[in-house]
Formats: sequence, C-alpha cells, structure tokens
Amino acid sequence: MYPFIRQLHLFSSLILSVFVLMYFVTGLVMIFEEEFKRENEEVNIRDAFIKPPILNEESLVDQLQQKYDLEGQYNIQMQEQQAIVNFGHPGTTARAVISFDVDSVFIIKRKGNFVNILHQFHRLHGYHGGFNYYTWALAYDLSALSMIVFALSGLYLWFKSEREKITGWVLFIASTCLTAATIIYFMFIA
Repeated sequence: MYPFIRQLHLFSSLILSVFVLMYFVTGLVMIFEEEFKRENEEVNIRDAFIKPPILNEESLVDQLQQKYDLEGQYNIQMQEQQAIVNFGHPGTTARAVISFDVDSVFIIKRKGNFVNILHQFHRLHGYHGGFNYYTWALAYDLSALSMIVFALSGLYLWFKSEREKITGWVLFIASTCLTAATIIYFMFIA
C-alpha cells in the first residue's frame, strides 16, 4: 500500500505543480501590475437589432455572437424591455444592452492588455462557453482533486514514515486552526 500511495502523492504533485506555477506567475504579475502598461482598447457599437422570432437566451446569444463577433463565457439578464448580456474571454470583455422597445443594441467591447488577460485567467470557472472552457474547467477540477489527494497522501506517508509524530501533529493542528479561523473571520466578522 505504501508504494502505491507514494506514487499517487508523486503524480498528484506533478499535476498540481502546473497550476501552482501558473498561479504564481499570474499572481506575481497581478501584484506588480503597475509596472506593466495598461493600454486598453475600447470599441462602442450602436446598431439596429432585429429580435429573433423565438426569444430565448440561446437564440439571443447566438445572434449576438455571430453578428458582432463576441466570444467567451456569458451571463444574461432578461428584463421586460431589455436584455443585458456580458461576455468574458481572457483579454476581451463585452457588454451588449439590447432595447426591445426601440429595436437597438449598444455594445461596449474592451480588449485588454497582458495584465487583464492574467486577471481573467483567475476568474474563469464553470462548464459553459464551449470546448476550451470545458477543458479549462476540467483542468481546474483535476488540480483541485490533485490538491486533496496530495494532502491526504502526504498525511498518510508522514504518519507511516515518522517515528516521532508530535512535531507533525502540532504543525497539522496549527495550520488547520489557521484555515478555520480565516474562514470564520471572512464569514462572520469581515
């Protein structure tokens, strides 16, 4: 059993190291973002909008994506006289405000720089938006699972290999208490 758990620990650490490295690089750029240029490009489009015959979210989003070259994950807010659709894609964001009473659409499309792309990598989540986003979400889930496997297999390996366990127990309990205190602080105090 010990060799199997050791291999599991090793392979989960390899999967995890890719995401830890990515988060380190993107996080470092986010911390020192004032060192990077912030030249964003913004495009405003005002156009007539023909309401699709069957008004549902999917047909509305398809029409916007095809006609105005919008891409990425989206969320939509449907109201009686208008719909607001936000698109998010690393490096590009867009907001389309569709007014049904005057048959018009107003789109603000922002193309960001390197720092914006890295910010949006941290915000990508969920299984929607197409194949690339499914793959990214699956990789996130795989790294989260790897983190759990890495921690549990590390505990097992430590418990089986160390004769003197008091130092390990102290560190384990201290880090668990710190995590619990942080969660409680953000849930109830902050």
